[in-house]
Amino acid sequence: MRFFIVGVATLLLVPSAAAQSRWTVSAGPEWTPVSSVTFYGARLRAEYDLIKPTGPLRLRFEAGGFWSPTQSYYDSFSIPDLGSFGGTRQIFDLQFGLSAALTPLPRARFSPYVVMAAVARQSWRRGSGWVQSPGAPVQYTRSTYSARDILLQPGIGIRARIAGRMFQVEMRRVEHSNALLIGTSLPF
Repeated sequence: MRFFIVGVATLLLVPSAAAQSRWTVSAGPEWTPVSSVTFYGARLRAEYDLIKPTGPLRLRFEAGGFWSPTQSYYDSFSIPDLGSFGGTRQIFDLQFGLSAALTPLPRARFSPYVVMAAVARQSWRRGSGWVQSPGAPVQYTRSTYSARDILLQPGIGIRARIAGRMFQVEMRRVEHSNALLIGTSLPF
């Protein structure tokens, strides 16, 4: 009887590779280097496999978002006579689209891949800035705006099957930023 209970519990608690979920959730940091300043934020993404994820080609629908806290920056121009600038910046975006990934080893325990995504993005930005030139008064600006665009996002990644679950680490270029996302397939 104990053997039967342990066997049933093992089947229910450890998902098999054949019953792999089509849903993947990923999260991680995103950073944007600008001059001598780097802005940081967090990106979250959910992906759904449109075709069975057992072959070398993966086609996915994805949706996600990005958030950065309000960050201050300051920099002096490389030529000292030009002055300095600074300000604050905050960004939030939502995006959805399709991604295609190609892997040479689709059923291996560790499977590297390349990915290309086409996403529609709606972003909101808020910030302020100032410029100080030698001998001139400080010039202040404030801006709040939103924008819509369509982006191509190339990337590379590796998927790993560990204890019957699929995990992935993916690095993508998001316009002028870099995102490193760590994700796992959902257990349903």
